[in-house]
Amino acid sequence: MHFSSVLSRLKGMVTRQIKHFNGIQKKKLIQQFYHNTLRKISWKSQQVICCASLTIILTGVLTYYLSTTTSAAAVMINGQQIGLVRNVNTGQDLVATILQKHGKPFGLIAQTHDQITYEKVRVIPAVFLESTLSEEKLEDKLSYYLDGYKLEADGSIMAVLPSKEDADKVLKEYENYYVKQSAENKVTSVNFAEKVSVEAIEVQPDQMKQIDQALKVLLDGKIMTKDYTVLSNDSWWLIARKNNMLTDEVLAGNPGATKDTKLQPGQIIKLVNTTPYLTVVCQGTYSGPETIPYDIVTKADNHLGIGQTKVLKEGSNGSKLVTYSYVQKNGIDVTKQVLDEKILQPPVDQVIAKGPGSRVNVAFVTSRGSNGTSSIVGRALSLQGTPYVYGGTTSRGFDCSGFTKYVLAGSGITLPHSSYAQFSSGAAVSKNDLQPGDLVFFSTYAKGASHVGIYTGGGRFVHASNPSSGIKTSSFSDSFYSSRYLGARRYN
Repeated sequence: MHFSSVLSRLKGMVTRQIKHFNGIQKKKLIQQFYHNTLRKISWKSQQVICCASLTIILTGVLTYYLSTTTSAAAVMINGQQIGLVRNVNTGQDLVATILQKHGKPFGLIAQTHDQITYEKVRVIPAVFLESTLSEEKLEDKLSYYLDGYKLEADGSIMAVLPSKEDADKVLKEYENYYVKQSAENKVTSVNFAEKVSVEAIEVQPDQMKQIDQALKVLLDGKIMTKDYTVLSNDSWWLIARKNNMLTDEVLAGNPGATKDTKLQPGQIIKLVNTTPYLTVVCQGTYSGPETIPYDIVTKADNHLGIGQTKVLKEGSNGSKLVTYSYVQKNGIDVTKQVLDEKILQPPVDQVIAKGPGSRVNVAFVTSRGSNGTSSIVGRALSLQGTPYVYGGTTSRGFDCSGFTKYVLAGSGITLPHSSYAQFSSGAAVSKNDLQPGDLVFFSTYAKGASHVGIYTGGGRFVHASNPSSGIKTSSFSDSFYSSRYLGARRYN
């Protein structure tokens, strides 16, 4: 009888019968099994001896195997083994650590589309040490992403943020950068000229932005670069003019270049142009006090010598309360309409006596000198506080080119009523050679010469700024104007 058959019969009998007997019956059953079965086995047979020997050998081999190997878990990514870890929990913790690390800066937990599985194995210690999976190795093999929200303007992605609330906050802060609500400035509507959307998206961690980073991207605008081949007679200024850019913008795209750097025909330079991602369109009404500049009245006085003048009465500015409606794009006025004016204090004319044969220009003031340049600057400065009126060309209100046209007309110089046309006339003047009375041009709400003022000396200029400030003096050191300076013109 085979040893294995005996054991099988024993197991079957015990399983089927022993549970049905009490203690005495179980004892008799065992005795019966011994006499009827075990006594029939030939313990000295070759088969029994072989089975026993094999059992001893296998037990020894198993004991040796277990004592010379260690348990581990093979980490599988998308069906490919990439390394070993101590156990399944260790592998899961390692994956969780990596995903948390990449999401932590944004208050998120990174996700992965990889299929990660674990297989329990036993390996010799040397193999385990050689194949142990570190965080760096796993991070290199694991693909991960962040769930974010993209800000789009007319289908162009501007930035991706961790949450919809963060995206909405960036849009609001961008609006607030250009829209200044106050007791005097009543904003009635704010919207974007572009189609703006916020939608969920999966991105790599290095594509995610914090709120302040995203806001900077919007304020800096969209940067586009193209090559330009220099033509004969080209200059930095002319290249900027032909491409509706500022000279400083052209130079900034070519590190190391200055306005004195010589250009060679055929040379290739970079044109780096910036356009806004978003245009904030704001409508509202402004109501506040504004200055009414005094006029200068001249009277003939034969008692004075030829060419002599004398101030008979000092002038003083008046004031008024003005209410007007406006439309702005990114803080720059595009339309303005006066709704109401109330005189608070009328201006007092300045009266000047003139001697025979002298001609006193309406812009002339003795303390400012008698040359044309002083007359231009003096007249321009005397109009400070005059309101900004879109299309205005009189002392009741000016726009930027209407202001320069009015002031220079007092010195017998006729200009067209357009900053672009004014920039196209006159003699070009470098920034280093500016003199008081020169016109200075800037690119503000639109490319090209969209704004103009009158240089007063000392790095300052007077201009019709905007509806909230009217005629005012500004400095070239102001970051807004220094970065938008286009050029200058002189008129004789």
